[in-house]
Amino acid sequence: MNKGAILVCDDEPDVRVWLSARLSALGYESDEAADGRECLAKAGAKVPDLIILDINMPGMDGFATCADLRKNPLTRSIPVVMLTAHHTKLDDRVRGLRLGADDYLPKDVDPAELAARVETVLRRAKGARDLSPLTRLPGNATITDEIDRRLLRREPFAVDWIDLDNFKAFNDRYGFTRGDKMIVQVANALRESLEKCGQEGDFLGHVGGDDFVVVSSIDRASPIAEYAVKLIDERLPLLYDLDDRTGGYIRGVDRHGNPLAFPIATVSVAIVQSQAQRFQNVLQVAQAASETKKLAKAKRGSSVAVDRRVH
Repeated sequence: MNKGAILVCDDEPDVRVWLSARLSALGYESDEAADGRECLAKAGAKVPDLIILDINMPGMDGFATCADLRKNPLTRSIPVVMLTAHHTKLDDRVRGLRLGADDYLPKDVDPAELAARVETVLRRAKGARDLSPLTRLPGNATITDEIDRRLLRREPFAVDWIDLDNFKAFNDRYGFTRGDKMIVQVANALRESLEKCGQEGDFLGHVGGDDFVVVSSIDRASPIAEYAVKLIDERLPLLYDLDDRTGGYIRGVDRHGNPLAFPIATVSVAIVQSQAQRFQNVLQVAQAASETKKLAKAKRGSSVAVDRRVH
């Protein structure tokens, strides 16, 4: 299985060959560059997932190469790991980090450490790319990875799928700026709920729009959901104008253009429990959550519905 493409840039052929062989053995597609300029050309032509870059090279050294990578919109987001000799000074390592390097490796790195550091840098970079710019929470790719990981371990877990009700009407009435504030309020309430009711290892992600996901143990799923609902019900009405808040609704139109009164936004939470190997993949989890969310939305106001089916 191809785990990603890595470009190795070093002026010493033996170092390039050794690193490329190790990376290939680990399941990565490896390419080589003998100097900084070749590195820039190859990275620009076919963007790799990671660049391993030697500091000390004749002509264009690693510092200059890293700086140029960060200037180019096509390559600025590629994670860079600098290769160092034992005598590399602390000031040089700090300089590399300030230029945008993500980590350092000694040239005589142990194969096990090489594997661990490469995996860590790639995982960190993937997570950063997947963060919602609005809520700074992991997005769909990371959510899928989190659920897949738990399914592979065949451990019991629960998913809270959180969805706002009447959010579109609020957005239409007040505009996207205030709509974004509502999304951030929900994200903050979920963070606080995990801090109060969750434990280390619980996960919070932003699917997109007004949908969020919490992954936790089965026994913590309901307390997390209930406390989040309490906070959300306290805070969301404060985002409305006083007259709308006092009246308990805003006026708008439905999808057919008919006038309608929309209640103050509430939240629906579907809790799905995965145990006894009930689910084989993320799509099955999402489908069960969608079915359960219909039960929650059928109730008036904020609500939590729990799917306790085993099969």
